[in-house]
Amino acid sequence: MNKHFEYTYTTGTFELWQASMYYAYSSFMGVVNIVFIVSSVALIISRWRSASDLFRAIMAVLLLLFTVIQPASIYLRCRAALGGKKQTINLIVEETGIDVMADGKSGNISWDKVRGVVKKPTLVIIYSGDGAGYILRNSVLGGTKNELYDFVQKKIKENSHVRTE
Repeated sequence: MNKHFEYTYTTGTFELWQASMYYAYSSFMGVVNIVFIVSSVALIISRWRSASDLFRAIMAVLLLLFTVIQPASIYLRCRAALGGKKQTINLIVEETGIDVMADGKSGNISWDKVRGVVKKPTLVIIYSGDGAGYILRNSVLGGTKNELYDFVQKKIKENSHVRTE
């Protein structure tokens, strides 16, 4: 049975930021961030009453560093990378590969060129090269998220022997 998934969507800074945050928190950096946040909260709870105003300010900044400042800086970096513009993409995923149409250009990505697929709670990312890929939000995927993910995984496995590095 031939599978066919077609999505037309607009992607922008928020989608790239969301994917970057998932990447950051699922790497070693995420472990460090979480330990730092928990340590900051524990420090604030245990030392707030006896701390000087300067030390309270330092504790607050340390807590804000990974909960507000880092996500904001990642967002600004994503916005700069995209130049603040949104892009409309038409993505067709089928047995022969992935057809992509964006900015008046079209192309085909064969399955041996697809490097991976990642499913996160709010999105699916199909990697078509080193650091390049297509971010599909749940709102775009509708009820096809699991089916698309399974299909792409299957096609990657089937074509992994064909891949040329």
